Amino acid sequence: MKTGFALPSLSDTLLAIAGAVLCGTGSGFMNHASLGMDAIGLFYDGIRNILALSPAQIGTASYAVCFILSVFLWFAARKYVSFGSVIYIAVYGLFANLGTMLAEIIIPDILWLRIVSGVTGYLVLCAGLAVYIAIDIGVDAFTGVILWICDLTHKELKTIKIIFDLCLTVIGVLLGGTLGVFTVVAVIIGGPVIDFLTKRFQVIYFKWKLRRDMLG
Repeated sequence: MKTGFALPSLSDTLLAIAGAVLCGTGSGFMNHASLGMDAIGLFYDGIRNILALSPAQIGTASYAVCFILSVFLWFAARKYVSFGSVIYIAVYGLFANLGTMLAEIIIPDILWLRIVSGVTGYLVLCAGLAVYIAIDIGVDAFTGVILWICDLTHKELKTIKIIFDLCLTVIGVLLGGTLGVFTVVAVIIGGPVIDFLTKRFQVIYFKWKLRRDMLG
């Protein structure tokens, strides 16, 4: 996993931006569905609630959280603050707001359409995460904190990830975030779905890189 501020290639930078756009837009559609979000999204929603921001400003809440986490990581584990982290923070928050506003415009407040919005948003979010993981140019602030905890405790990533997500879920609910069916779904199928999409994208990505390198 790449860390630090080594600048990636232009193509990798554009792919990272695309991945963050998908993550933010997917979160926005899930937010509009009001049927629950993944653990991080639920935590953002709780922060949004205590800051008295509108539902369409969940991305603004993410800026505040990620900025604080990034400052913390800069002093506690600087190797996990990378150029990829900056891209993710800058792009995710903007498109989480835009995704929510777009969903509010095009999706009526009808239950089955909200379900479609939530499912679509979750799949788009997972696809964005898969892109970001596959190109490997850095980690987001939450992943950086998880890796830092792994370094301190010498526990496996998957164990810390589960505990961390459960803590975020509880805190998000206590802060007023919306707990729903998609929160449970994300806990159950999130890992396998992201893993499946990441492996598929990695095959496409490395084939493309090999062809590009051969062509010079």
